[in-house]
Amino acid sequence: MPRPLTQAPPYGGLTKENPMQVDVKLSPGGDFYAAEVDGKQVGLLELVRRDGVIVYPHTEVQPEYEGNGVGAALVRVALDAVRAEGAKVVPLCWFVRGWIARHPDYADLVADV
Repeated sequence: MPRPLTQAPPYGGLTKENPMQVDVKLSPGGDFYAAEVDGKQVGLLELVRRDGVIVYPHTEVQPEYEGNGVGAALVRVALDAVRAEGAKVVPLCWFVRGWIARHPDYADLVADV
């Protein structure tokens, strides 16, 4: 199985309304993705590898950064890494489930459980 990414390219979801640059990286232990803005960690997406799938139990964004694309950046980078790895996901987190529902081009990554 390919090794998970240790660093993902920056994803900002930049728009006129959202000029924030969000950098997303996989933790050294591979158990969460961290989102940073201006070098400050402002969000995370936990992950657990279990029975050949990647489970996303929890996403968290600091309240002052909510609504600025931080959660979306975390999910997009994580799911792009899943696709590159050829794996499947179990989105236990309500935010990840909702994001996939709004982006059906990622629905093929959801494992049948």
